[in-house]
Amino acid sequence: MKLPDDYLQAIRIQNGGYVEQRDLPIVWNGQDDIALVDSISGVGRHKGLIESKALLTEWGVEDDQLIAFAGDGHFFLVFDYREGATPKIAYIDTDTEEIDVLFDSFSQFSEALTTVDMGVHAEMIPEPVAEVKQRQSLLDDARRLLYSEEPKEKLHGAVVWFNEVDSLGANELVRELLTWMDHELLRDTATSVIQEVIIRRKPLNQQLFEAFFETLHRQDDAYSKQRYEETMYILDNDI
Repeated sequence: MKLPDDYLQAIRIQNGGYVEQRDLPIVWNGQDDIALVDSISGVGRHKGLIESKALLTEWGVEDDQLIAFAGDGHFFLVFDYREGATPKIAYIDTDTEEIDVLFDSFSQFSEALTTVDMGVHAEMIPEPVAEVKQRQSLLDDARRLLYSEEPKEKLHGAVVWFNEVDSLGANELVRELLTWMDHELLRDTATSVIQEVIIRRKPLNQQLFEAFFETLHRQDDAYSKQRYEETMYILDNDI
């Protein structure tokens, strides 16, 4: 399958990685919703689009005409080749196993990604009187998921916590994620979330900061080396 030209133009500028705006407003099942998009897959030997088939299969999606380029497992954004050689952009809800075409092109997706309705965020900000109560409720929910015995719930908990890290803090989250670094199913999410905490300059205990880099050194593989070099480059160049 030939990748769309507008996607190729984008990865020639940056071959995958984190995006500046993580919220994608969508209409799902007739209702306004938001999809969390924290990275776009590039093209590479070890990471990127080449992992799409294995990733989709792991989450129960069996269709060679779909290529995932973003998503956290509970959902995926994919290049949809089911109607021809020029793919549309579709949204897959892995819980309901439904697929919905959102955009005609990667360019349309990109434009939507940078035009988030900030009113949605305003509605999520708690009123001062209820702030402490809501924070505790959110913390309880995030902890329940993060420390679950089910890998899918744990992954979801990491995303939920990270989305509210300014309110919940990063130390407990990162401390738990460090215990996932040797877990085959949890490792990538743990690494990505910790990396995001660091490069977004969220307050983090120095020992946890150092433990993350020590763990990447200890694992000593291409993926860990890439993550280490990527993070250090961003920090060293103050990006």
